[in-house]
Amino acid sequence: MNKNIVIMYAGDDWEKEIPITNEGTRLAIQDWMRRAERANIGLYRASVKWYDLEKNIFTKGWTFSDGTWRKVQSEISADLIYDKVLSKYDYSLLDFKLKIAQKTRLFNDPLFRATFNSKLSQYAMFGEFMPLTRIANNKNELELAISQNKTDKIVIKPLYGSGGFGIFIGEISNAFSGEYTYPVLVQEFITSEKGIPGFSPKDEVSDIRLVYQGGKMAYALSRIAAAGSLFTNLHQGATGKMIPKEKIPECMKEMIKVINNKISVFPNAQYSLDFIFDNDGRPYFIEMNTCPGIDLVTFLGDEKTKQENFETISELLK
Repeated sequence: MNKNIVIMYAGDDWEKEIPITNEGTRLAIQDWMRRAERANIGLYRASVKWYDLEKNIFTKGWTFSDGTWRKVQSEISADLIYDKVLSKYDYSLLDFKLKIAQKTRLFNDPLFRATFNSKLSQYAMFGEFMPLTRIANNKNELELAISQNKTDKIVIKPLYGSGGFGIFIGEISNAFSGEYTYPVLVQEFITSEKGIPGFSPKDEVSDIRLVYQGGKMAYALSRIAAAGSLFTNLHQGATGKMIPKEKIPECMKEMIKVINNKISVFPNAQYSLDFIFDNDGRPYFIEMNTCPGIDLVTFLGDEKTKQENFETISELLK
């Protein structure tokens, strides 16, 4: 292989026979590893725990070839590290990641992830486009924030995370039915039952996700909640479909421009922007993901889109 890319994650799955608990993510990374092999690129997965800062190598890792996952027990030297470490570690690992970045190209930039990954930071920067949001550091503050809410339903979410895990969406009377890890964001509920204007074929609870690389949109897709659900996350039973660029509603475009201009201080960042529409067709920015998953585009995209998505990372080797 000419050059190596290491997908870096948190945790330690070395004792498992097969890595990656989520099957969709595992199949998507297997697809990437096949593409890497065809491009004569070494693609590996390795825990941040296995990185030796002094030697600038990973002491071990995983790879996939000939239909099988195998453990690589020799040192792996990375020409590019693709940071897929969970966002909740952005601050605790920031100093370590900055030291890694001095030795090897680390994508996305650690400062980019630390700046934009917190949902609270996103609200501070883009709140003009988002549902009204309050922060609660404990149960008393949560009760106060809920009492100030003017909608029948409410959204309570952790500062970090994806997949819809740890999020409450529902009637205010049920808001204390679950346990929360504080601090949490308490967000106004936007009634969104009509789908995406000009695209959704029928009334539905759905959102639109735009994925960007270097300030340019790579692809767009819609996530559609299961019947009776308010969650548009695939991990919560939603489905998805790709959206042609020409079908992106015009009413979003000025909002998107302002958001992207603020992010442009990091010119080579990869991220996704999620939006919903109220029943009058008004768009709301919901959140940003500085580490968008590759499972959705792998299962929904055509071959051209999937190959281009892989190349957004592999071309960073040049």
